[in-house]
Amino acid sequence: MIINKHSSFYIRNGWPTKIIDAIMTEKYIFSPNYELDAVDEIGVGRVMVRAMRYWGGVLGLMEEVKTPTGIACQLTELGEFINQHDIFFQRKGSLWLLHRNLARNEELATAWYWAFNEFHKREFKKSDFVEAFYLYLMRNQYMYKKPAIGKEFDCFKNTYVSDSGFDFKSIIEEDTIPFFAPLGLIEYQGAGIFKKAAVKMRDIPKEILYYSILKDNEQLLKENRQIDIETLLKDKKQIGRYFSLSYVELLEALQLLENRKWIRLFNNFGNRYIEVRKIDSDALLKRYYTTMGEE
Repeated sequence: MIINKHSSFYIRNGWPTKIIDAIMTEKYIFSPNYELDAVDEIGVGRVMVRAMRYWGGVLGLMEEVKTPTGIACQLTELGEFINQHDIFFQRKGSLWLLHRNLARNEELATAWYWAFNEFHKREFKKSDFVEAFYLYLMRNQYMYKKPAIGKEFDCFKNTYVSDSGFDFKSIIEEDTIPFFAPLGLIEYQGAGIFKKAAVKMRDIPKEILYYSILKDNEQLLKENRQIDIETLLKDKKQIGRYFSLSYVELLEALQLLENRKWIRLFNNFGNRYIEVRKIDSDALLKRYYTTMGEE
């Protein structure tokens, strides 16, 4: 479990595009012995280059391979899809996919995983977050000082919430808008209070929703085509948790998937579950990115 590997640089609007472009230009761009080249190529400082390397990995855009020359980076399958079809991240589905990767990465993006999968408070202050996360890390035998955890909260918050004190024009010019702000997952209520917002079913493209269900349950689906709805709603690393879906919104979304004949919904004596069709998850991404899918 790791905190502060981003050096307090949260993921900004525009950074994922720069990360993809940098890798396509030079596969060793994020190797430590290429740092000065990366500074010139990307146009940011050395610490920020390291932060970009971190974010490229935990968002699932790139993977690293050690070679005699250094650390080579290559785009993941998802990174390739985005590079070909949505390099400027104009489609919300791309944001949802990267948020999913981040919120499921327990080892390298622990605060994000914990916030959406383990932390049950809907409304919280920084002090609530820091104290609860500190105890979670201690229970898992990781010792971090509270000021370091406070910095991790600031980075987490800045991933989703714009600072209302910023001048909007300067934010756009400096690429400091939080990358995930358009998803509306975390809202600032005022008086130091933040809220995990309830996401509406209509906000998540159905191809992305079904892709996520299939990917989250790959092992299960090798032996069984049925998934309990309570699993989707309440289990860690499932859509109900990291997409902040209520039971009503999840059920409505599943009904739309059934209308498309992608799943079947069952209710046997109060036991509600879905039966999935054998659809290639990559085919769903292709459908989303190559057709005028829902936004």
